[in-house]
Amino acid sequence: MLNRNKVGYIRQDDYKYIKFRERIVMLFRKIFIIVKAETIENGTIISIPRYKKINKLIKGILANKVKKSIKYNKIDYIVLEENLIFLRKKLRKENILSGKYIMKKLLPEIIDYIFKVNKKNMCLEDIYVFVNEYTKNNIYQIEKLVEKFKTVNIITENMKYYRKLEESLYSNGILITVSNNRRKGARKAKYIVNIDFDRNTLEKYNINMNAIIVNLTEEKIFFENRFNGVLVNNFNIICDDNYNCYINEFFGDIDKKIYLESILYSENDYYGKTEELYSRYGMKIEGLVGVRGNLENCEFLV
Repeated sequence: MLNRNKVGYIRQDDYKYIKFRERIVMLFRKIFIIVKAETIENGTIISIPRYKKINKLIKGILANKVKKSIKYNKIDYIVLEENLIFLRKKLRKENILSGKYIMKKLLPEIIDYIFKVNKKNMCLEDIYVFVNEYTKNNIYQIEKLVEKFKTVNIITENMKYYRKLEESLYSNGILITVSNNRRKGARKAKYIVNIDFDRNTLEKYNINMNAIIVNLTEEKIFFENRFNGVLVNNFNIICDDNYNCYINEFFGDIDKKIYLESILYSENDYYGKTEELYSRYGMKIEGLVGVRGNLENCEFLV
């Protein structure tokens, strides 16, 4: 049952599993460029006609009809089939799920993957976290990292609240450091998580140019040639074959992590919900994505 956020899954008509009569209906929809919306338990599926070749005029008509359907069905978040690039350009960017929300939720798993590939022991390493917003989710992620690393170093311009977190954890025998030193704060950092610093804020700090940076923001950072490290902007995921088949047949060819993200947006999201779904669907991280595409194992050996 929907609570507050409504998700729309935009896919093309699928001819694989339908009868001849239904194919005639689809042909009719194709000729007259008809967009169909179907309400499901956790959102709305918007189906558009499938074309082998699609011209600019049809793209424009489809985009306008999809926009109207999104507005009529009061959809807040959009999941697109992977090959619908032209719609991505036409719709509001902030409404299209990108995987960043689920990336933040699965930060511990992403960090585990990096260290597994690197063959390094987290317990012997320090990690630096760039964060300003003092939210329950950010604190939750920091506490998760505290369990894994020798030291967690918080770099923030919101010193007042993170000093309180530092004192609270210290009273429980847990040591973190909090700083806003732009010159020395992360100069020697080998592992960095950027939770919410924008590019302009981050570039005010002196950062190790050979670091591994996990960027949880929508904004891409460090395109400069001077950065020689690894910048992780997103990740790839695989899931149990049964669920993989179900997702493709029902929702179309969509990114599995985006599907997981859509569930969190359409249902009550609580701490531990992501881990529960991650385990239920037999999901695991298959690889990470950098600024210029997929990152291979060797690229982490920095």
